[in-house]
Amino acid sequence: MISGVRNFAIACCAATLLAAPAGAGEPVNLRIGWVQIGHVTPMYDVLVKRHPDLFPHYGKSYTAEGVRFNGTTPEIQAMAVNELEIASMASSSMTLGVTNAHLDMVMVCDLIQDGRPGGFDEPFVVKKDGPIKTIEDIKGKRIATNAIGSASDTSMRMMLRKHNIQDADFTTIEANFANMFAMIEDDKVDLIPLLPDSLKQVRDNGHYRTLFTAGQARGPAETVAWGMRASFIKAHRAELVDFFEDHLRALHWFIDPKNHAEAVAIAAQVSKKKPEELDYFFTKDDFYRDRDAMPDLQAAQKEIDDSVKLGILHPGSRLCRFDAHRRRQEAPRRRRMRG
Repeated sequence: MISGVRNFAIACCAATLLAAPAGAGEPVNLRIGWVQIGHVTPMYDVLVKRHPDLFPHYGKSYTAEGVRFNGTTPEIQAMAVNELEIASMASSSMTLGVTNAHLDMVMVCDLIQDGRPGGFDEPFVVKKDGPIKTIEDIKGKRIATNAIGSASDTSMRMMLRKHNIQDADFTTIEANFANMFAMIEDDKVDLIPLLPDSLKQVRDNGHYRTLFTAGQARGPAETVAWGMRASFIKAHRAELVDFFEDHLRALHWFIDPKNHAEAVAIAAQVSKKKPEELDYFFTKDDFYRDRDAMPDLQAAQKEIDDSVKLGILHPGSRLCRFDAHRRRQEAPRRRRMRG
């Protein structure tokens, strides 16, 4: 398990939380951090109004609201000052939350996984006629990132470290994912990461190529998972059982191909994009999502260990060990929700 100054278990929503009866009292409000619409959270605000039957516990034992961030690392501070109950965390930012901020954080639920065969693998692109021809050419160039320490940022730095490129060898410019394509078009940066919603636009442009992918940098990854404070879980376990039951029901609705058109319409409503730009949603061109929302703890641990070896995370992060007996394949799987 994650150990060091603190010892606490990794809680998995399908293995650990779905076990207690719901309690009575005022609904617990859950503020949930998100970075991009692939995290699904902002889409739930619409889905709960369109299909309240998917959320039978909403407004009774819990309520929920999304809070947007530019990256996962800023959510650490929000958790530290109790402005979030659930944070969207990369393995790297989860580690920093434990080792640097000393939060009693646990990984509770898969959101998106990257680099899996047959699924989306985040590309890092450059202009075909630009100054970067090889990874070594990144030295002295300007690299866009959504937030230092995020899942995307960590993948990028892992690949650069493998090519003996250190942080001081290039300029990092933090920007919102939505602004990155305009920045590289205007020659304000030389390399950008791409999310699925920008991939078609860049491909259709025809002036860009993929230099490397996140999967090539570190293999399949538990890209973003929900993290919570163990103390909050202990205090509100019954309400969280209800929340995660509704979450799994809604997740299955989104994944179901028969709901694809409506799911894309909801994504378009939230993102203000055209539906045809979002047709990739919940297909093989999108991030992989575990149907039981089980985080891939083995992949998360490997990314932490590799980041330490490459000097991206402090050696103290080696204390962040995931308990082997909670490996994904050994955890009970619950495809059927109560009721």
